[in-house]
Amino acid sequence: MDRISNLPIELKYHLISFLSAKEATCLKYASKKWLNLVNIIPLVVDSSFSAISGSFQDFADRIQLARRASHRMRRFSLKLQSLDFSQYSIVNDCLRQVLGCGVLDLELDINVKGDYSLPFEIFTCKSVVKLKLGSGFVIDILPKNALLPALKTLLLDSVRFEFDNTGGCSFTRLLSACPVLEELVIDGHNCEDWKWSRIVSSQILKRLTIRREEWVHNGNSFEPFSLYTPSLEYFEYFDVLRDRYPVVYLNSLVEAKLELPPLYIGESYDVRNLIKGLKNIQILRLGAVDTMQLFWAFREAVPVFENLFHLSVSTDPAICWDALYILLKSSPNLKTLTIEALHYYQDYHLTSVCQCLEGYSYFLSCHIEILKITHFSGQIGEMVQIKHVLENLLCLVLLEVHVEEKRVDNKLQILADLLMLPRASSKCKVQVKFV
Repeated sequence: MDRISNLPIELKYHLISFLSAKEATCLKYASKKWLNLVNIIPLVVDSSFSAISGSFQDFADRIQLARRASHRMRRFSLKLQSLDFSQYSIVNDCLRQVLGCGVLDLELDINVKGDYSLPFEIFTCKSVVKLKLGSGFVIDILPKNALLPALKTLLLDSVRFEFDNTGGCSFTRLLSACPVLEELVIDGHNCEDWKWSRIVSSQILKRLTIRREEWVHNGNSFEPFSLYTPSLEYFEYFDVLRDRYPVVYLNSLVEAKLELPPLYIGESYDVRNLIKGLKNIQILRLGAVDTMQLFWAFREAVPVFENLFHLSVSTDPAICWDALYILLKSSPNLKTLTIEALHYYQDYHLTSVCQCLEGYSYFLSCHIEILKITHFSGQIGEMVQIKHVLENLLCLVLLEVHVEEKRVDNKLQILADLLMLPRASSKCKVQVKFV
């Protein structure tokens, strides 16, 4: 006998509210009796309002009705251009209703004016898998029972953290409340404005992205920053230079992209531990030539990159290639080298190569098989640089050149010039892509 089907409708709704989205889906198709009783919302609920008004109140009321009708919500995105004190309760009541619908993907983009606090239910939600918070929250107090057992991706956009009323670090507490967190993105941050422990510590985190809006390098010191992430596999780091990096534990790191400002004469910043922490890296992308120069400034700290097989660097007309020498010498198993925006060091003569490049006999001992050149424009100086490199890479199998189509009008000539360049490797093929 099916006793559940005979229960009052309100009691059925109450029972369904305890199910996960997956369980509710199975129930939905278990019987025709349940087909219209359970509704899983697959679309984005996206609200954009310049201010909290009657229209938003109507929207919040619909969310409450959806919960009563046992709707399950996959994604909820709330975007508000402004929010003041009188509107806090409406927004937070709406969020509580959404959390009660078993939301999986929650995005809050609210421009907050004043001292706004997220509802505690945000930090105790059992269903949310992906959470994005921004762009003006201050997180200082978390509930004692804070726990996000399903959260795998956390994105923080221009969010600040403060110490709680016991002196504890709210950022550390938030990470501790996410037992299955795999990806953390800290975007538009100014961590020097946070009141926190200045350490990202997680045993399980696999992907970490830290990006600030711009470099602010005015001579001021920036407090030390540590990383204890033994399971981290991907690391993207765009930041100002820190005074020190006391702890850098990245033993599982596979891929990293770094973009850091230049080190000027007389500055005392110390990035040695950060460089040493990359020793197990397999794919390394240096997003600015200034970052590559740090490997020259702290060359005594550069480890042997035994696992590194793909290196990507940038060049600049005013900066020598000497740092590339350090990186290649320390990468005995490098197979692919990508040079983004190939520039030649402009000496007195247009067709001359940089003096440091003339002594690059270490290319002869490199095992590079693929050389990629991007943002190529076909200038004489670029051709000279490529010619010099090709004459010294004995194991090269492929030269791949990406030509910026909008900057050239002589495609056939560029193609012919590249094909005619002498190569030390008889196996080397040339591939030109016009992009």
